[in-house]
Amino acid sequence: MMFGDKPTTGPQHLSFLLLHRFSLMAFASASEPLRIANWLAGETLYEWELLSADGQPVMASNGMQAVTDRSIDEVEKTSIIHVCTSFAPEDVATKPVLSWLRKQASHGAVIGAMDTGSHILACAGLLDGYSATIHWMHQESFSESFPHVNLVPDLFVIDRDRVTSSGGTSSMDVTLQLIRAQHGKDLAVAVADTFVHNRIREGDAPQRMNLSQRLATNNRYVVKAVELMESHLEDPLRTSDISSMLNISLRELERAFQKSLKSTPGGYYRRLRLERARSLLQQTEMSVLEVAISCGFTSSAHFSRCYRERYGHPPSIDRRI
Repeated sequence: MMFGDKPTTGPQHLSFLLLHRFSLMAFASASEPLRIANWLAGETLYEWELLSADGQPVMASNGMQAVTDRSIDEVEKTSIIHVCTSFAPEDVATKPVLSWLRKQASHGAVIGAMDTGSHILACAGLLDGYSATIHWMHQESFSESFPHVNLVPDLFVIDRDRVTSSGGTSSMDVTLQLIRAQHGKDLAVAVADTFVHNRIREGDAPQRMNLSQRLATNNRYVVKAVELMESHLEDPLRTSDISSMLNISLRELERAFQKSLKSTPGGYYRRLRLERARSLLQQTEMSVLEVAISCGFTSSAHFSRCYRERYGHPPSIDRRI
């Protein structure tokens, strides 16, 4: 079975596997369009169930408890699975979960993942030979952990019988794609309109706003300078070199940054490197020294001092145990 294939008889059945601290936003964005599709169609086009590893309620990342229908051990075979996770996916990549997913894949199920769920699929070996995506905050750590997976920065990826999405509202676009493939564009558009979702995004849409929007500035020198900074986090450029590359004086660059970002170029650059460092500390097994070097700091002592100034505690506090 491939994603979008219509069942020969009856409604399409989906199973949502909720794992500890899953993203409620991503799950609701994926499941609610199914409810509205049924309502608009006046018939049951879709039915779904909520699964957990042990059949017990699962806590979402916002602290809410979700009551599930049954455990994975009670499901011998299902047609479409969505793995729902969020923070620390490695903590819920347990042997029973991975084994069950492999079994479902062997039965021909379409297996999807939202937010950081791609980490679970990769741990199970279910993304080998596939293209996939993951939330933008986890892309670097994912690439380091699973270099054999063809990771792309897209909003979502549909590759045969694997469907991976980046989380948040991207899950809605995946479900809308399913509705469109199985029941036509008109129904998919009507569902999107119901949720005030003004367009059905394609998979290759960007996950993030463009840099000008994120920085809330139209100053082309600031935008280009930040682009250079983001592409040189491991091997930082001197701010004087950045100004030279932009063909403006260092003083002009400093004034532009102060006006647009209320920061010096050097201060903003250091913040970007420290944010990357924090992400690596929280998501990988890299040592503090390895993270420091990866983020362009010449010594662990200098890195630790800057980190403490930024976050109020040493980097060792944020390192994964």
